[in-house]
Amino acid sequence: MKFHLLKIKAIQRLTADSVQITFDVPTELHEDFSFTAGQYITLDIDGERRDYSICESPLNKEWSIGVKAMQGGKISTYLVNELKVGDELKVSTPNGRFTIPYKPNEKRTLMAFTAGSGITPIMSMAEFALQTEEWVVFNLFYVNKNNETVMFKDKLAELQAKYPNQLNVYNFYTEEEQDNFIFNGRIDEHKFDLILNQIIDINEVDEAMICGPEDMIFTLSKKINEAGIIEKHIHFELFTTSVKPEEIFEKKEDDVNEVNVKVTLDGDELEFVWNREKNLIDAMLDNDIDAPYSCKGGVCSSCLCKVTEGEVHIGENFVLTDSDYEDGMTLACISRPKTGTLAIDFDDV
Repeated sequence: MKFHLLKIKAIQRLTADSVQITFDVPTELHEDFSFTAGQYITLDIDGERRDYSICESPLNKEWSIGVKAMQGGKISTYLVNELKVGDELKVSTPNGRFTIPYKPNEKRTLMAFTAGSGITPIMSMAEFALQTEEWVVFNLFYVNKNNETVMFKDKLAELQAKYPNQLNVYNFYTEEEQDNFIFNGRIDEHKFDLILNQIIDINEVDEAMICGPEDMIFTLSKKINEAGIIEKHIHFELFTTSVKPEEIFEKKEDDVNEVNVKVTLDGDELEFVWNREKNLIDAMLDNDIDAPYSCKGGVCSSCLCKVTEGEVHIGENFVLTDSDYEDGMTLACISRPKTGTLAIDFDDV
């Protein structure tokens, strides 16, 4: 993860409390900022980091994010209400694993569930699929309070007009009555069953994506899997979780208290002593090592690294797959020492 100072190129109001922010990425940085649909960038504002998904298709050669002001959210409120065109922000190169394989030569059906600002990465994924796959059908199930709170409403309408036989958008409102009762309220287990019964044949679905509140992701992931979609074809992304980092681990009597650590990061090899009272990211920061991180809670993958020597305890997370564990991958933010020496590589991931 590398940060660059970028100017704000444009700000578009999406709803009363959300905006689309476009960055001016110089030509010489286009390669560094290349991304896969569904990925995010991290903003570093006065030492506080926040992740925001890119909402444009990679083919558009634009770098935009969607931001909704959250109640009590200092950073999101600033971005929505105070940021101006011409201002500069410290922006990371794209990251994230909320992506799907693209298959331009196949006929297939994609299904996405989202709510509120969770639409942001889905916009990128949907537009790119429509641009590159002639036979794709993309079904979007999108929950908001009402019609006035729908982010990217105009862009979705444009895409529907351009791809009338490929993009189906189903809007669900929690505070506005619609003629068809199925579209009133959140998408819970019962509503999901109705969707399968009345709208979409799950047997035709090749990939499913979910981005929204934690309970929505967990509920729908389980239901989609039970309906017949295997886990590797169910993709979701969390930026926050109710699990607190300090609650991930319980101290064990046989835990190692101090570890001699070697770190490979951005081509440099660094060494420091890690005290188990802190997670690996905080220990690196304490030793003036510019560790890649954002959530510090095992949900965003910014601190993905490979253990090349020694072992670590790995806490609960929503990122690592079975193949990641087999390859020796871990997330630095949820790692605790298991051996007295450790070597980790942030570059070989």
